[in-house]
Amino acid sequence: MSRYVIRRFGKPEDVAVMALFLCSDAAGWITGQTYPVNGGYDFAI
Repeated sequence: MSRYVIRRFGKPEDVAVMALFLCSDAAGWITGQTYPVNGGYDFAI
């Protein structure tokens, strides 16, 4: 747990929020990106 910046395990809702955003008009100008939904784990490695 100490490796996660957010200090908690992820929940299905965390991924769902990103999926909803990417399906919305707000993400209409986004192409070819990677969005790690991992609580900041990448920063800890």
